[in-house]
Amino acid sequence: MAYHKFLIDNPTCSRRFHLTFDDIEPKVPRTEVRCQFCNIVIFTAEDHPPIHFARAENLVKTSALSENLIFQCAFEDTLTKRTVPSAANKDPAVYPDHK
Repeated sequence: MAYHKFLIDNPTCSRRFHLTFDDIEPKVPRTEVRCQFCNIVIFTAEDHPPIHFARAENLVKTSALSENLIFQCAFEDTLTKRTVPSAANKDPAVYPDHK
């Protein structure tokens, strides 16, 4: 009967995600949380209480990372593609090596 909070860090895009769950909630067959910026799956669990996205913050201290790391980021620069004519046919991925 406790509220649990845990962190997931993504050093690729320098973000820290705060996820929470309450262990008295009924378990669901599958729960997942997606990044609000690029829609990749941050965390998934089977037969677990629902996981909730609490907040995201900039990851400022990479010397003190959480135990849970992800490296994928699919964030795209859509503004440059729309406003700079020479960028229209280029890959808009901000981190193209980490798709």
